Amino acid sequence: MALIVGNATVATGMSPVVEEALYADDVFIDGVTFTSKHEVGNAGQIQVVKYAADNSIEPKAPGSNFSDTNYANNVVDINCNNAFQKSVKVPAFYEATMPIDVRADRTWDVTRAVATGRQKSGLAVLVDQGTNAADTTAVTKSNIKDLIINGRQALIKKNAKPNVVIASPEVYGAMLKAAGQEYTPAFNDRVALEGRVGSFMGMLWFESSLLDGTSSYKYLKADGTAQTVDISAVDYILYDGNALSIIDKLTALRVIDSELFVGSKIQEEIDTGFLVTNADCVLVKFNA
Repeated sequence: MALIVGNATVATGMSPVVEEALYADDVFIDGVTFTSKHEVGNAGQIQVVKYAADNSIEPKAPGSNFSDTNYANNVVDINCNNAFQKSVKVPAFYEATMPIDVRADRTWDVTRAVATGRQKSGLAVLVDQGTNAADTTAVTKSNIKDLIINGRQALIKKNAKPNVVIASPEVYGAMLKAAGQEYTPAFNDRVALEGRVGSFMGMLWFESSLLDGTSSYKYLKADGTAQTVDISAVDYILYDGNALSIIDKLTALRVIDSELFVGSKIQEEIDTGFLVTNADCVLVKFNA
């Protein structure tokens, strides 16, 4: 008997563990927790609009002359210079002897590994390029509402529209205890298919196992420099989803014959650019 996981078949006789449990839930969902809107410049660069600050004006008397302001270019380049790659060998004898579709199983595994690496880098960018909340108070079910309200007010005063909270499992648990019947799980929604998510206090909450209290994640800056970001003390990230740009380019997803052994290799590469276009719209709460 076999168990179907996505498009892969996992033989229950091989292992009692379904591999899907080894990967983190997706928290980066286009149009919800980030935006992929972009333009292509004349030289082929990918460009995004910088999240705008207040550009309002004061009233004048009717008939007043216009006052010109200088043109401000709020378009910034984004480099898709973070390559997420994985290659897995599939020897021919495995395909002949295993009771599963090895290629389908390994393709699913490669895709999930690439997606998880991309999420780690995305979290690193949010933490590194966002604004430190400068409040290390321990989050509990008793104070979580006040902490979120205070953070929300700080963002709104900077003209952000906070709508997303990515929380550690501990903070997500405190939220559930505080919310009680006020918590609204996301049902019949593509968002619910991507991660543990629900609505509370007017914002969409995502629980991320990648905020595990121990890890550091990496991403490549625009100049190619590797940046290591310690996220071990992050409680949650409260932000406006439009302030995070993620641009993906699928470079390769292929099964190729190997020249070194009898069998094939399954390979995937996604080139990604990350950018927080306005740090005032991203608040990162640390516990230390």
